[in-house]
Amino acid sequence: MKFVVPLPDNPYHLWQALVQMASFRELGYEDDVHYLIVYFFDRPSDLLLRLWGSDEIRAYLHLYPDTRDDVSYPVSMKPWLMGQFFEQFPDEVSTYYTYLDPDCVLTRPMDFSPLLTSDGVWHGSDTGSYTGPDYLRSQGEQLFLDLCEISGVAPDQVIAHHENSIGAQVIVHGAPAEFWYEIERKSVRAYHCLKKYAAEHDSQRALYPIQEWCAEMYMQQFETIRAGFVPKATPLMEFSWATSPAELWSERPFFHDAGQPHEDGHHFCKLTWQSSPFRKEIQVSPSSASSHYVELIRRTEEMFPDLIWD
Repeated sequence: MKFVVPLPDNPYHLWQALVQMASFRELGYEDDVHYLIVYFFDRPSDLLLRLWGSDEIRAYLHLYPDTRDDVSYPVSMKPWLMGQFFEQFPDEVSTYYTYLDPDCVLTRPMDFSPLLTSDGVWHGSDTGSYTGPDYLRSQGEQLFLDLCEISGVAPDQVIAHHENSIGAQVIVHGAPAEFWYEIERKSVRAYHCLKKYAAEHDSQRALYPIQEWCAEMYMQQFETIRAGFVPKATPLMEFSWATSPAELWSERPFFHDAGQPHEDGHHFCKLTWQSSPFRKEIQVSPSSASSHYVELIRRTEEMFPDLIWD
């Protein structure tokens, strides 16, 4: 198993990547991790260059200038980076990669062997509550149909997989560069479709208002089905959130540092730390799963004392 993490060149995402690297090192995975980093303004930032040139980092850092045709939807950089990587390394298409964000960490070593099937199945975390067809249809049947049309997938095909809506962490293999470029292009269209829909409808009528920022997740899910891969949600890839009880950290194999939109003194709010949380005082309750993540931040400071920044 290898890991692939796409992210942009900014301090907010780079500190998350460094914390994630510390976790990978502790679990023995660092040598199998590939970071795909898009940089802007014709050159990488000084911070990224410092990380890229450091002998302390054993993970692979791949740097790509931003040459997307349409940059109106920032998250489209994720599938675009995947396309860049597999275009550069086409032999890696058949390799099994766990595809995840930099704010996600494994909480323990995993036995991935049950998830490495050769029948076109892609295993992933169950995200049906916010990416599945039932959720999308609850926002509006026409919206769901419009998203299917953008993707080019039949609505019935998506509905047939409603119990296997996967996202957040997905094991991918067998998808060439063009598959990811398709997601990039379609996610931009879906993003603008979702923005228009949100502006025209009273989101308060929905239990969970539509999230246009998830357009890339919707299109990846649809494109997976359209391309003939079989998505399968598995409890082996369950994750806890920043707002989860502390005991879920050890009960679930992944922790996703998301879900806390503001400071409350109880859960860790990553949005507060746009530059970095390193060497800062952080208020978090020991009853929150976030407390384990803060402990990981402190261990990152000890592991990479010459790389952390304020």
